[in-house]
Amino acid sequence: MSAFTAPFVEATLPCGNCREPMRRLTLPSHYGMPVELDVCAGCHLVWFDSTETARLNGPALLSLIGEMAGMQKLAHEVLRREAACPRCSGGLKTIHNQTRWGRSLQLECLVRHGAYQSFAQFLQEKGLLRPMSALDRARLIEQNGRIDCVNCGAAVGASDERCAYCQSVASLLDVARLARALDPEGAIAPHPVHGTQAEQAALQCVACGAALPPGQSLACGTCGATLAINRLADAHAQVDALAPALRAHAAKPAPAVVKRRLDALGEDIPRRRAWAAEMEASAQRRPEPVDDEFDWSSLFSRGTNPVRAVFIALAIWFVWYFWPRG
Repeated sequence: MSAFTAPFVEATLPCGNCREPMRRLTLPSHYGMPVELDVCAGCHLVWFDSTETARLNGPALLSLIGEMAGMQKLAHEVLRREAACPRCSGGLKTIHNQTRWGRSLQLECLVRHGAYQSFAQFLQEKGLLRPMSALDRARLIEQNGRIDCVNCGAAVGASDERCAYCQSVASLLDVARLARALDPEGAIAPHPVHGTQAEQAALQCVACGAALPPGQSLACGTCGATLAINRLADAHAQVDALAPALRAHAAKPAPAVVKRRLDALGEDIPRRRAWAAEMEASAQRRPEPVDDEFDWSSLFSRGTNPVRAVFIALAIWFVWYFWPRG
């Protein structure tokens, strides 16, 4: 498990697939407020409200991946057609999201209480998975004797495109990209942890053990192997050494990082000012509201007045209709 282990609190939400109680995982976010995710260990599903996963910071993402890896020890529950929203028991619909890493899927409540993602779909949305080539398959079988599903941990056939249990596409987890996702600001690059053997173990080629060159993420320059891992637990173990530095950065960012943030805000100020000026100009160009209040004095003015003519006609009709007849 990760050195930064998230506390579990008993949740009241039942899984909409297996109906077993889900566990609530409380994680830190970029904005200081905790984020709560409900996880079903047997179905290997994450339930989240709104954009909760987008707010996860580096330590939270590392912890969540560690918990996912631990849950893969449980037998997988097949996703049923009648799977429902855990909040309202209503139906779910498949949503295709477009991210900068490509398309991703989720099962969303019809009334938008939240959405499910499988472990693999969550990792795919973060851009951490890539397809498995024939060479990758051969190396994995030679190294591990089997190919593991990155979603549920079950064995995948040597020639199977998908896992027979959860139907996830056979994929590899990119370790170098995972390290960058954990530390998108590059905050721990100058940290002493990068000069230790623990850091080298966190970012090394899984085939030959050579240290990964900075910025290289597809192949090892020493042996040519891909810098990716099939087992989620192994991938988590590779980057778990970064947890203390990530947690320290989340608690107190380095001065250089704070300066970069302030510089980014400063660069954005002209755009915000231009937007505010445009909104103000647009408001000034709007026509004055029309006064719909009727001017009753116009009934007694000289000249032709259609409203006055209507009133006179109604008065004549009223007198004629109600005039007593002998």
